[in-house]
Amino acid sequence: MRWRRVDDDPALVGALARVLDDRERERAARRRNPARYITAHALLRQCAGEALGCPPRDIVFERTCATCGSHRHGKPSVVDGTGLSVSLSYAGRLALVGLSWSGEVGVDVEEVDESDFDGFNAVTLADVEVPALDVLSGDELRLARARVWARKESVLKATGHGLVVDPRQVVVSGPSEPPALVAWHGQHPLPGPVQVADLDVGQANHLAAVALLSAEPMTLTVVSG
Repeated sequence: MRWRRVDDDPALVGALARVLDDRERERAARRRNPARYITAHALLRQCAGEALGCPPRDIVFERTCATCGSHRHGKPSVVDGTGLSVSLSYAGRLALVGLSWSGEVGVDVEEVDESDFDGFNAVTLADVEVPALDVLSGDELRLARARVWARKESVLKATGHGLVVDPRQVVVSGPSEPPALVAWHGQHPLPGPVQVADLDVGQANHLAAVALLSAEPMTLTVVSG
């Protein structure tokens, strides 16, 4: 896993943008904050290029939605990636990329304040998850919401379903418990065992998680840059 701070410096953003392909640059231009999109996708190309031993600009990505089969959205994959699974996420001032040779990977990073909103329980939590958060307040509640949301999103990114699957159908362990997928109630069955881990991205206002679809023990390496 690798994370990078988002910098709005035009020279740096311009240099990162040159690593992207035409479609990525077009999508970035439509974003309210292009720097976040550009930073995340440039980091993804850098990491995949290092893993595959090729220039970042030469990598071809495609997307496939696990629910509808569309190639217009969904989990990114490397064309001719020889078994390399990739995932990316960005929020606030942070971009995060995950790579795995052992199974499909999903990463998610959340800005703590963005996960703290009215109605969080109603749109995010299954009934069995509510009690663990209802006893919290203040900063503890803010952090718990971001933690639970990151765990759920990492699982949905690993499976390739994204938010097409209702987050309430993805039951994860409580914020004070070791990270785990407790139950999956999605319409489509899981493709295999799911492991979940919290990630330390070195930023107090960001929390992150990773999910891996594999029975092999998950070994994590988290670096910045």
